[in-house]
Amino acid sequence: MVDRARLETILSVIGPRVGLEPTAMPSGFEPKNYSSDLMVTPNGIAIVPIHGTLVKRVGAVEAASGLMSYASIEEKLLDAATDPAVRAILMDIDSPGGEVGGVFDLADMISEAGQGKPIWALADDAFSAAYLIASQAHRIIVPQTAGVGSIGVIAVHVDESEKDAKEGRSYTTVFAGARKNDFSTHAPLSLEARTNLQLEVDRLYGMFVAAVAAGRKMHESAVRATEAGLFFGDKAIRVGLADQVGTIRDALAGLSITIDASKKTHSHRAALPREPVYMEETMPMEENPAAETSVVTSRQSQPDLHAKSDIMSDLTDQSAVSNVVDLDKVRAEHGQQMRNEAQAIVDLCALAGMPDLAGGYIAEGQSAEAVRKELLAKRADAEEIHSEVMPGDGTRMQPRQSLETNPVVASCRKLAGQ
Repeated sequence: MVDRARLETILSVIGPRVGLEPTAMPSGFEPKNYSSDLMVTPNGIAIVPIHGTLVKRVGAVEAASGLMSYASIEEKLLDAATDPAVRAILMDIDSPGGEVGGVFDLADMISEAGQGKPIWALADDAFSAAYLIASQAHRIIVPQTAGVGSIGVIAVHVDESEKDAKEGRSYTTVFAGARKNDFSTHAPLSLEARTNLQLEVDRLYGMFVAAVAAGRKMHESAVRATEAGLFFGDKAIRVGLADQVGTIRDALAGLSITIDASKKTHSHRAALPREPVYMEETMPMEENPAAETSVVTSRQSQPDLHAKSDIMSDLTDQSAVSNVVDLDKVRAEHGQQMRNEAQAIVDLCALAGMPDLAGGYIAEGQSAEAVRKELLAKRADAEEIHSEVMPGDGTRMQPRQSLETNPVVASCRKLAGQ
């Protein structure tokens, strides 16, 4: 059986080459756009899938066969990072790793994008290059049976010279440059070639360790101490390679809380003092055992304007967290105040003998004090002639209506109580 998505891509690529025109392909097998699978939740969390073996770039058939390119990941992340409707990014990672080429540039881009929006990673298996990507997130969540790690670099040389000899093949290479033929598969690896290859592996390993240490706020020695091992579930947390054991539901719930708290913080930023304070700070991630302690240092010299702006933004963000107003409490208090005002207006209008005016005053949003003054003015302008017309045939007096039985007053009070 061939997966439908793979068949779509295979037919779209090789169909014309074998005489199968696109119009002759079965219905529903048009070429598929694999770059359109970015999902955004209703509250603005973009989920970026990073699945399969990672390579620098792929063609259509390779993509349908389980390979994913760094270029396509970067495109999705940039779309999410620059979309004003996206408030946070969750990288959904399930990958054994992949090529070196391109992964460090992608890691740098993720780190830069994280300065503008929260970026979390769900590591449902993130090894080697995939973990390098995950390590640049602000927070890593790992399911209880999933793993992270394999922080290492490997290079393989295949010597096929004995196979060639058994098959009666002999290869003669003509080249210029002493190192041009070092890694030919048709000859054993020379000692000098092996030494040069080890030097390059060591260089890349140093870059890998440094990038993970920077992303996870760990010492490089702690990263090297993992010895490229694999760590699953809560063990990943104990060594500092993850922050929480959980599922994608936990990740989305945590990100939702983060962006909601950020929204409340920024909504009250205008009330904070804006005096020039020259400080810088490094904020560790919550519940990250490998995070370093926050450091605040005073500067003796005045920083440039751009640095000053960034520092003040960080400072106000931290200060505002401890001064966030409970919006639900404010709304409840305001609602109760409005109901009290409405009730007072109903009573004032009833006492002034003008209960039918209460609804209009409440709808206009007038205060009880303003209504009291207006009613007094109306009473002052009214003529002092009082008469009472008895309903019916005039032979008997009808009881006067009280405030409790007046239908207009009752309606206004009901409105005020809502």
